[in-house]
Amino acid sequence: MKRLLLVVALLVSFFTNGKEKYKYVIVPEQFSFFKEPNQYNLNALTKSFFETEGFTVLYDTDKLPDELVKNRCLALYINAIENKSMFVTKIAINIRDCRNEVLLVSEEGSSREKSYEKAYTQTFRAALTSLKGKLNSFEIPADTKTSVSDVIIEKPSVLEDLIPTGTELGNKNILYALPTDTGYKLVNAVPNVIFELNKTTIPDLYLAERGLMDAGIFYKKEGVWNYEYYKKGKLVIEKVEVKF
Repeated sequence: MKRLLLVVALLVSFFTNGKEKYKYVIVPEQFSFFKEPNQYNLNALTKSFFETEGFTVLYDTDKLPDELVKNRCLALYINAIENKSMFVTKIAINIRDCRNEVLLVSEEGSSREKSYEKAYTQTFRAALTSLKGKLNSFEIPADTKTSVSDVIIEKPSVLEDLIPTGTELGNKNILYALPTDTGYKLVNAVPNVIFELNKTTIPDLYLAERGLMDAGIFYKKEGVWNYEYYKKGKLVIEKVEVKF
């Protein structure tokens, strides 16, 4: 009997060894369909929900822990999808992994409240509640557990040359360009990857991705670098300080 129990224990150990649950959840500080961060306190509500589910929750604007900087695949990434009609507000919560694959979509919360704040609060609560207890079953894919951000290991000497340290650190908004096979990674002084740029056939024009947030074009005009993308159907142009 003891031998049988030992065999069972070894089998359980074999099949569970190496399986790792997600530890972190990243929540946007501002949802794309709102005009300001944490509007109606909904980002804080979303953050609080995932904290009660046992995760370490960060906003996408927070400084990341070292292990998450080295491996973004330790986190789940949250977004809210709005399906708004004239009389009904509808929200679903979308959960993706570091490869931008959708792992889970909540039930759609809906409200007929005329007050925007009440309507959005009701829909977010309903959508989040439908996710209760469902995220703990997800495991980090084995092929992503040991991956380390290539910003850290690819070009250490370039990082040391590009990014000032200590009292030399100047404008915190400036980004630093690290060459890749297809273009550049733009990192801040942490360093976190902010943009990924891919070359085009046109000089000083790149296809750009800003994490899981948005994508557009990155180009130089009159000596200034610009990031151009669409947000809620409107064209947005942001000036970006970059050191190449």
